[in-house]
Amino acid sequence: MVNKSGLAYAFALIAKKSVTIMLIVALLFTVLTLHPSKASAATNLAYGKSVTVSSAESSSYGGQYAVDGNGNTRWASTYADNQYIIVDLGSNQTVASVRLAWEAAYASQYQIQVSTNNSTWTTVYSNYSGVGGSNTITFTPTTARYVKMYAIQRATQYGVSLYEFEIYGNESTGGGGGNVNLAYNRPVTASSTEAGGNVAANAVDANGNTRWSSTYANNQHLIVDLGANYSISSVRIAWEAAYASQYQIQVSSNNSTWTTVYSNYNGDGGTDTINFTPVTARYVKMYGIQRATQYGFSIYEFEVYAGSSSGGGGSMGVLEYLQSISGSQTVIGIHNREPNSQPSLQTDTVYGITGRYPALWSGDFLFSQSDVNNRWNMIYEAKRQWDNGAIVNIMLHVTNPKQGEVGSWEGGVVSSLTDAEWNSLITNGGTLNTAWKQRLDTYATYLQYLEDNGVKVLFRPFHEMNQGIFWWAGRPGSNGTAALYRLTHDYLVNTKGLSNLIWVWNMQDLDLNWSAYNPGNNYWDIFSVDIYNPDGFTTAKYNTALSVAGNKPIAVGECAVLPTASQLLAQPRWVFVMSWAELTFSNNTNAQIQALYGASNVITRDELPDLY
Repeated sequence: MVNKSGLAYAFALIAKKSVTIMLIVALLFTVLTLHPSKASAATNLAYGKSVTVSSAESSSYGGQYAVDGNGNTRWASTYADNQYIIVDLGSNQTVASVRLAWEAAYASQYQIQVSTNNSTWTTVYSNYSGVGGSNTITFTPTTARYVKMYAIQRATQYGVSLYEFEIYGNESTGGGGGNVNLAYNRPVTASSTEAGGNVAANAVDANGNTRWSSTYANNQHLIVDLGANYSISSVRIAWEAAYASQYQIQVSSNNSTWTTVYSNYNGDGGTDTINFTPVTARYVKMYGIQRATQYGFSIYEFEVYAGSSSGGGGSMGVLEYLQSISGSQTVIGIHNREPNSQPSLQTDTVYGITGRYPALWSGDFLFSQSDVNNRWNMIYEAKRQWDNGAIVNIMLHVTNPKQGEVGSWEGGVVSSLTDAEWNSLITNGGTLNTAWKQRLDTYATYLQYLEDNGVKVLFRPFHEMNQGIFWWAGRPGSNGTAALYRLTHDYLVNTKGLSNLIWVWNMQDLDLNWSAYNPGNNYWDIFSVDIYNPDGFTTAKYNTALSVAGNKPIAVGECAVLPTASQLLAQPRWVFVMSWAELTFSNNTNAQIQALYGASNVITRDELPDLY
């Protein structure tokens, strides 16, 4: 909406013969660009509101943690069915949508109910086939003060658990031009910081209780590095009381040359959702020109939204892209080892060393109690990495099917099955076959969430199939490890209907007898080998990989010692190289890592195209 008084003034000038057409045009431009309207932001009505629950597992998992805007805290009920959480909005509101962010202990059957008096309830939504993940539920707008999630049936042996329970009115629950906040936990710099610890990172942590604040001066800025070029079209600023009366949003692809995409010279604080013509940028700046108070500038949250990443150019499928670079360039990646509570630990470490993000992010389902509890955290990170432009790789280092999901490395992952147990595993209807398929049902829930959110996954179910210390491995031949691979592929693809998986067959350089473990060329898309032997990236290994893969892509699934750019030039068919977590830093100097990540034949995240 245009400032009406400004327009009236402009048209009044038209009547004055002394005013030139150029002046009118200039004035109209000023009115339209410097006094833009403020788009309404989607408001989470539940944030910080009073909550009651049927039960809580402990004081560490109280109901208040489901409405605190913090994705790392959660409510968890006792281990029982028929549990609920009720949010009191404080007054009657028009309610049209809720978002449930489930922890791994989700509800397989649940309802959303509303009430004006906390006594008489109306069911507005029912789900009797819940699969967990993040559920955004819309329904006919209705008046309510109280909103309840009523969990009828648990999906696990535990209770039900929610990271976040969000409630929205008629406005969209998304943010601006897309539903992914590209600024979340990205590197951020500021012109200054007020004494007392209100650091710049607080503005991108998705925590409405923390903030950045500048020193008490005008002409201050906050810059977010998105990590790659994106086509961005929206910014959301949640101001603290110390807001800007005049400010601009500026963008850049190099952190040097800036373009102003929005100006506001009549700021009034609160929450500003700003939409503009899509523009490609990696860096986004809030430039505070004039303070509205005696204090500095202070922001609770600075969010950036885009429809899709623009990265290095056009859009293509992940497998198509890897095939296209085979013989010329290599994607560099890193595995993020335990803990799943910090699923980008090693990726972020690489960025700290090189100033570039790996193009491939890798995570794992894992087996410890903590890591199993944090599987959704890992999956959410996979989605965030994909949304930020990375290729996603996921593996299964899990316990054998005689055991439960939770176990240990020794005796769990590193364990064995008898021949009779193996036959039970690969034979349809066998006891271990049934147990393994129940495991796959669990894994499919996570993978389906990624498919529903458009995430393509390089899926490596069986690590180092010739490494006999693992319960699944070391059995050559058609009825060996290859049979388990085929069973897993067919169940996830044909029975569970997953279509977002790119299947990776993986071996180790213990020997070169890799063909003995081939599950069948129709069952895998990429052949990868883990290179750990001291002889490193030999020509023999490279040529054997080529002979096994034929025209399909080959990759280095894991390594401790990174190849050099020259070695990759001599072996150009490796489409990606993934270093193993902490071994990256103990086996390579910072200078070696920097040299590889900066090489022209090595692809980092900022150089990837928009992939699907």
